[in-house]
Amino acid sequence: MPVVNAAGQTVYQDITIQFDADDDGNLTLSAGLPSTSPSPSLLTSSFQPGKHQGPKNAANGKAAIAVSGPGVVSGGSTAWSSTTTSDADACSYPVSATWYVGPLENNPMAARLKKANITSTAWSYGITGGGIASSCGGSPYFNWGNGAIVGVSQTANTITFASFTNNSFDKDSPVDQITFTLTPPQN
Repeated sequence: MPVVNAAGQTVYQDITIQFDADDDGNLTLSAGLPSTSPSPSLLTSSFQPGKHQGPKNAANGKAAIAVSGPGVVSGGSTAWSSTTTSDADACSYPVSATWYVGPLENNPMAARLKKANITSTAWSYGITGGGIASSCGGSPYFNWGNGAIVGVSQTANTITFASFTNNSFDKDSPVDQITFTLTPPQN
């Protein structure tokens, strides 16, 4: 739960609530609850929200995504997301993605990452949404389908997405990747 402290900063608190039931089935709060405790510090990494332009050799030179975040996830992790922009070519990829910054064991996809033997901490991992049309053909169609494992990394003003899934089979290393560059805000 976000709370603004006396210094005007947003801090997060974890809230614990437990209910008891009496003999008639009525719910009451357990003694001493609810209680609050400081949430772990958020792991925001260095992802930059905003519009990012893809390389000229992808999606007819019109690959474009919007990155947003961070959102708060349990354990101090954060969630980020991306989606293609309205002016992007229909063959832009990934169509959408959600990824998590934090320890691999706290990632909501931890079991799937472990099954695929993905252990590198060079990426923040998540999942793609909405596959691209088969008419786009080639590796984008097979590597960037709905539900592919995605690794995401930000360096300065570039963000790289790597697919760890080929034709619905998860791999322990990237099978394809694409890098986008943050575009300056328009006035």
